[in-house]
Amino acid sequence: MTAGAAPRLNVGVISAGSVGTAVGQALSRAGHRISGVVARSTASQRKAEERLPDAPISSLSTVSSGADLIILAVPDPTLESVAREVAQFTGPGTIVLHTAGSRGLEPLVPVAETGATVIAAHPAMTFIGSAVDTDNLSECPWGVTAADEIGATVAELLISEMGGRPFSVPNESRPLYHAAMAHGSNHVGAIVADAVALLTTAFGGSDPDVSGQSAAALLGPIIHASVDNALYGGAAAITGPAARGDEVTVGKHLEVISERRPQVADPYRAMALRIAQMRGSESVLERFSR
Repeated sequence: MTAGAAPRLNVGVISAGSVGTAVGQALSRAGHRISGVVARSTASQRKAEERLPDAPISSLSTVSSGADLIILAVPDPTLESVAREVAQFTGPGTIVLHTAGSRGLEPLVPVAETGATVIAAHPAMTFIGSAVDTDNLSECPWGVTAADEIGATVAELLISEMGGRPFSVPNESRPLYHAAMAHGSNHVGAIVADAVALLTTAFGGSDPDVSGQSAAALLGPIIHASVDNALYGGAAAITGPAARGDEVTVGKHLEVISERRPQVADPYRAMALRIAQMRGSESVLERFSR
């Protein structure tokens, strides 16, 4: 090992879903050894074989007992039960990191009681289950909660090795932190998907794939600009009919949406009202709050 370099770790990944395989692959690229993977479903096994081909697929006990660093990338509802199982195989010198955005350090209490270092570190990124997920971890921000300075330092080293940037999140604020992530990512994604569907309908044509590609190409620049404006300019940078109090245009939009794609009408109305609240557009609020 080069003088001053962080030690190379045996890493156990539990489990081999989209996040687990991406984090495992990123750590492998950084020079760590993926010593074992838990992959219980056929889909997870296939993903582990494709993304972490040198890592043996094994039981939780085998993976945990052979690892210096254990990545818990499991569904939020199972985190406590998995952490209790893992705690049987941890102790001083072991690092256990979970990737759940909304959960803090509480699920890892049984692990911490063994003397292990515990970390909650959520990659603020979307994962689609392909190799691009690992590439996206480069420059990815992470929401990090650690029990002490040692944990914070370990998290910073690991995340930096993967090309990421750690941001400290207070333990009690993790649910609100994750709500912000979901609102700004998943909910925005749903709005964009609805907008693409509306524009595809507007284009018509016999080939919906071609119309959808045209819709994406037309919407892309304005969506990127709008998101950037809101990120750095806040509510004052939001434009459009609801922001300027044009209740007539908002009404026309709702009328045609209700006719052509009715499932989008309520979300459109809700967002128009939220923009009107932000910008003080009383005419929109008065007409569409009823």
